[in-house]
Amino acid sequence: MTDYLKSIVSAFHDLLFVFTEDGVIEDCISANHNDELLLPREEFLGKNHSEVLPPFLSKKINQAFHEIDQGKERYKFDYCIDINGKKQWYSAILSKIDHGDTPHYLGSVRNITERKNQELLVRGILDSSPGGVMVLGAIRDSEDTIVDFSITHINKSVEILTGTTSKYLIGKRLTSLISGNGRKILIDKFTSAIEKEAPVEFQYQHKDERIGVIWYHSKVVKYGDGVVSTFMDITEQKKTEEKLAAKNKELEELNRHKDKLFSVISHDLRNSCSAAQGIFSILFEDYENLSKEEIFEFLKLVKQRTDSTQELLEDLLAWSNNQFHEVTVNLEKLNLVDIVRFVFNSVRPNAENKGITLVSQVPDTMYVHADQNMTKTILRNLVINGIKFSDSGDEITVQAKETGDYVNISVIDEGVGIAEDALEKVLNKKSSYTTPGTKGEKGSGLGLDLCIDFVEMHDGSIWAESEPGKGSTFTFTLPRFREGK
Repeated sequence: MTDYLKSIVSAFHDLLFVFTEDGVIEDCISANHNDELLLPREEFLGKNHSEVLPPFLSKKINQAFHEIDQGKERYKFDYCIDINGKKQWYSAILSKIDHGDTPHYLGSVRNITERKNQELLVRGILDSSPGGVMVLGAIRDSEDTIVDFSITHINKSVEILTGTTSKYLIGKRLTSLISGNGRKILIDKFTSAIEKEAPVEFQYQHKDERIGVIWYHSKVVKYGDGVVSTFMDITEQKKTEEKLAAKNKELEELNRHKDKLFSVISHDLRNSCSAAQGIFSILFEDYENLSKEEIFEFLKLVKQRTDSTQELLEDLLAWSNNQFHEVTVNLEKLNLVDIVRFVFNSVRPNAENKGITLVSQVPDTMYVHADQNMTKTILRNLVINGIKFSDSGDEITVQAKETGDYVNISVIDEGVGIAEDALEKVLNKKSSYTTPGTKGEKGSGLGLDLCIDFVEMHDGSIWAESEPGKGSTFTFTLPRFREGK
């Protein structure tokens, strides 16, 4: 090599070694790098690398020669050695060169200690992070469309969060690790970060076979033709959010119930009591001037008002107890005929006052597995509701039939019916929908609320069918009683 060429090579920031095919160091260019040599330059020349280099490094060089002889253009590896008591990192590249009639190998060695220390520092920071960090390269099809991502680097937290190792994960495709909707979300978000060259932040869930559903919060940024993705396990946070949302919903329901309770007490109950009080005042002040017939009519009004107030008070107490206290369902074998008979006897005065006939078409052997008081309350409220919206001469019929594991119980009236738009509101507890009866009877809507709640406590259903002028049918289901169950 000429002095001119040597001067150029010496200016490089690399150490250069020329090896014969037997591994003998034929030349070594170490100008400006003597302080980085394990031995003086002269002690390298003419020696086999196995004689002057550490065994692990010599083994790497032999492996490089073998790979190059097998057709590999170059072989690259990093290594670390102690020089003057300090750890130094190097990157070595070996390749074959033409040198006369015999093959030779050129080894180029560059000091990468500063870069490696920075990498180790970053790696230490990343590994100490509780969040997972992954570097992924984009995989494109023949039309240059991103179809997948391959993992190239991960930090320690990824291994902890996923319960796998870097050896298993690196090189894996995203689609082979993530299934279901989460796969599409990740590929779409990663692709968006590359195409828009802007950070993307999102949350997603992944179903783990070991522990179930896991929620992650991820932030993704473009890195070359790929992305760096950071993610945190937020499963506990999500559970807390769900609990808070449930509590908020519960508080909203309690507030709604409280408002409804105060409304009924301040309006419906007070008005009912005030009406009875007004009639008593008339009787008290004009008693001597009233005939027996007039007194009798006033007393009938008082009875109607007090009966109405009593019904309202019973509904109010039952409803408030159900909403603000834990109500226990006491399941037992009930004969529906006995329940219907009891309810009919309790509401018969109301029906007779309006000239309405009560009819039972329930088979004698029809039994349900239900709470007695709740069943009576449901049926009583539906029958009273039918009386309220029926006229003189109408009939109210109770029917029952078995359907699978349940009994369908229907209360059918021939009253004024319900318009289609109002029908949706009648069995909606949030609507508080009520209308006056055929004789101006007023209601609070609490009765139907109770029906809905009590039916649901039996895992049953309740619905209504009606047409204006053609009456209404309210049907609810209760579990059928079966012997031995």
